[in-house]
Amino acid sequence: MHDFWKIFVPLLAFLALLGCRGDDRPQIPYNKLPKNTVNDDFLAMNVGFMELEREEINHYIDSLNLNMDSTISGLRYRIDEVGYGDSVAKTDEVTVRYTITLLDGTTCDDLRDVVKIVRLGKGDLIKGLEESIRLLKVSGSGTFILPSYLAYGVSGKSGCVPPWSPVFCKVCLIEKNR
Repeated sequence: MHDFWKIFVPLLAFLALLGCRGDDRPQIPYNKLPKNTVNDDFLAMNVGFMELEREEINHYIDSLNLNMDSTISGLRYRIDEVGYGDSVAKTDEVTVRYTITLLDGTTCDDLRDVVKIVRLGKGDLIKGLEESIRLLKVSGSGTFILPSYLAYGVSGKSGCVPPWSPVFCKVCLIEKNR
């Protein structure tokens, strides 16, 4: 029996080392996909879609003769009333009024006669609306056009905003809460 273990243990060690050696073929890392894959097609489609949406927004602005600036994110804006004090920070609690419509004029959210208290940075508002509020000062107001990726994106908003739709917003910053 003692001779069995003398042969078995080295044989087992040899087989374990042989099994751990792995495949000698070159491996493609899982995050390095070959060129011309589906991902490239999706990227090209998304870039094309964003360009079409940018053209739609520019046409809308030109047709209404709006004079608007643009942020680095693609949000288009015009400050209608400057207001006073400092702009709000990313985590401030604010009281606002706003309306959101589609570019065809369909109203989606109408808070002109209602105030809403919101803590920014918590995800309670769409990204573009938060960015819009941060451009305002207390008692200031503005007009904003949010590209779909800053609005309701691919999911849209049930019953109102179709997927991939830019939206038009009028926002008034009532106060910065303590």
